Amino acid sequence: MLIAGFSGIGKTAVVNEIHKPIVRQRGYFIKGKYDQFQRNIPFSAFVQAFRDLMGQLLTESESQIQQWQSKILAAVGENGQVIIDVIPELERIIGSQPAPPQLSGTAAQNRFNLLFQKFTQVFTTAQHPLVIFLDDLQWADSASLKLMQLLIANTSYLFLMGAYRDNEVNPAHPLMLALTEIKKHKQ
Repeated sequence: MLIAGFSGIGKTAVVNEIHKPIVRQRGYFIKGKYDQFQRNIPFSAFVQAFRDLMGQLLTESESQIQQWQSKILAAVGENGQVIIDVIPELERIIGSQPAPPQLSGTAAQNRFNLLFQKFTQVFTTAQHPLVIFLDDLQWADSASLKLMQLLIANTSYLFLMGAYRDNEVNPAHPLMLALTEIKKHKQ
């Protein structure tokens, strides 16, 4: 679901009201915001959102945290450090992890995308659906847009919401191109 409009019109306020019934139904609602002055930082809003989720998990009981630990380790295998490198709070749940094999370029990006998708799927179940709200998508980096496409295409029980300023994008804007790709794959 996307909400478009000018700055200050209330897009974020609408979304903030949506999260209340989600939390009541035992779902997780997390959010991140892109910044026009930090466009060169890949995945910044995803990282904010999942750092928040790790904080929520750490407030749960010790037995629940151990269950999350088992599920996360089963999903990421020997590559947990790849996720810890961007979400340091995860180490408090899964413990210290071995250094992953060094990869570069496309191989490293593909590994990250696949691992992040598996990591996300841990939190997207019928019992605990996950809602991710990404604000100011007009400033999202290309790596985030690619990850967004991947998650939407391959993750059940995930509701991805986004807000953007439609007066700051045109049909050739990277966000619009990513949305076109998402629509193609949904048909």
